[in-house]
Amino acid sequence: MKNKFYIRNLVIMAALGAGLSSCTHTVTIEPPVDTIKDSAKASTVESLNQLMANIPDHSAISKELASEGVQMNKSLLNSSDKASSYSSTFQQAVNMGVYGADMGYLSAYNQLQDVVQYFVQVAKLASGLGITSTFDQHLIGLIQKDASTNKDTLNALIQTSFDRAQSELYSNKKASTATLIFGGGWIEGLYIATNLVNGEKNAKNQALYQKIWDHLYAVRYLEKALGDYPKDADCVKMQKILEPIDAASQGLTNAGLSLKDIQSLKATVTSIRNGLI
Repeated sequence: MKNKFYIRNLVIMAALGAGLSSCTHTVTIEPPVDTIKDSAKASTVESLNQLMANIPDHSAISKELASEGVQMNKSLLNSSDKASSYSSTFQQAVNMGVYGADMGYLSAYNQLQDVVQYFVQVAKLASGLGITSTFDQHLIGLIQKDASTNKDTLNALIQTSFDRAQSELYSNKKASTATLIFGGGWIEGLYIATNLVNGEKNAKNQALYQKIWDHLYAVRYLEKALGDYPKDADCVKMQKILEPIDAASQGLTNAGLSLKDIQSLKATVTSIRNGLI
């Protein structure tokens, strides 16, 4: 069965080819050869489709922070030199998501050389997870050579890489690993946001508060996706890790979300995130 994400990959590849033709540097990426039919269960694909439809892009908050002039703080990010220290599937998957969110943050602030550096480390984690055809040396070379000075090209290549990785995980009965990657990115996105918001909601920052709320609310969908793997120790572990965030979000509302609420979330999320990296 071909799921929506494989079709989405084809659309992205077509758009990528059309979009890059107008850039100064022409970059060509060959689409992956689909030699393995999607073997993820229909119920699993449905849950993950629902997750992806409802969980905001983890770079959305970073873009809003940058657009509102919030000063960049690189010290918040997970150090890129840690990639080689992650040896378990749980560590590699979660921190692949963490690095993905960090790349979104760096890109929002036009730190393209840093984005490239992080991408190389993501490729190492992908290799450890057995995602062999997605982050190949050809793609890494393209990013290092052609995309490090072109933000649109770089973002398109990275998005395509993550989508291809997702398709490969689905095809090899590793959809649970994809869910852990989503989880790592979700936690890192919330961590970055709660550590940088320092003003009460007002007319200027209300869009940022809205994005934080949307992101926080998506924990429900993430927990549902993880719940599809009751016998997977890593997914059960991630569910337990998320419980304090879920508990902290109970009783909060979009309209009533305050700086005090965000600061309270910050303490919870920071503790959890630091235990993952």
